Amino acid sequence: MRALLVALLLALAAPAAAAEKVWRVGLLANSLPPSGRMTTWRGELLAILHQHGFDLGRNLELVERYSDGQADRLPTLARELDAAGADAILATTLESVRAAVAATRSRPIVIGDDPVALGIVASFARPGGRVTGLVFQTPEGDAKRLQLLSEAIPSGRRFGYLGMSFESGRKIEAITRAADQFGVALTTRLVEGPAQYGTAFEAMRKDGAAGVVIGENQPLSSDSARVVAAAGAQGLPTICGWQSMARDGCVFGFGHDLAYGQRRAAEYVARILKGTAPSELPVERLDAWKLTVNLKAASQLGLTIPPSHLARADEVIE
Repeated sequence: MRALLVALLLALAAPAAAAEKVWRVGLLANSLPPSGRMTTWRGELLAILHQHGFDLGRNLELVERYSDGQADRLPTLARELDAAGADAILATTLESVRAAVAATRSRPIVIGDDPVALGIVASFARPGGRVTGLVFQTPEGDAKRLQLLSEAIPSGRRFGYLGMSFESGRKIEAITRAADQFGVALTTRLVEGPAQYGTAFEAMRKDGAAGVVIGENQPLSSDSARVVAAAGAQGLPTICGWQSMARDGCVFGFGHDLAYGQRRAAEYVARILKGTAPSELPVERLDAWKLTVNLKAASQLGLTIPPSHLARADEVIE
């Protein structure tokens, strides 16, 4: 499965830096992360830009737009960033990327499973045009999460998948193919928001799901405490995409090293502001993964974690 481009830098302009110029950077995301998160796009972006000499209130303005999980708001928010005259936009999810790409006709870019084959970039090494950034392997990650969960619960013959209603059909197809490959059945439920968590998990339990893969997207990540609580109410172990979600009560967190990805994206922004053309910045495929195991959450659900999972874990929460 090809990777999805879910963190993209869209350079709107990259003139040579002027001594007194105030650079304007746009940040477009589907959800604002909860307070207390150890790493955020905003925090890592500002930290890296500071290291490169860009500071809020001096020569940097950060224009932030968050859709609060309502993906249909993203196009309007992207146009606001464009109208604000951003010198570069950091779009942090596939839906945000699509909105940023469509914000103006002067940036005719299309997002898909393979940015090279679809003509978004000329090549990963030399993308050309105005688009560059990171490739988060989201569909591949969902497949890996399903595999880990099915290995942790070998008696399970059916598992659930919780996603958001706005997610790509390709993403759903990817985890469905993975279920076929692993010889398990899959119950998929796509929700509009928190009010539907309980109903979705109840349906999965009634279908006989042994555990649930939580889709990797910003709304579910930002609302992980409520997601986990709703799954726990039905006695369903969960595997989530990020380390922070395991700390919120998912039995497993497995995904890319998010902090690394956030810092790398910020480095792209800094280089663009310093005058490097996006066409000269290679697209980077993230391939660093982290596994977090929450033994406390597993114990509460009566689940014994296999020694093989504990041996490969980067972090074990007791």
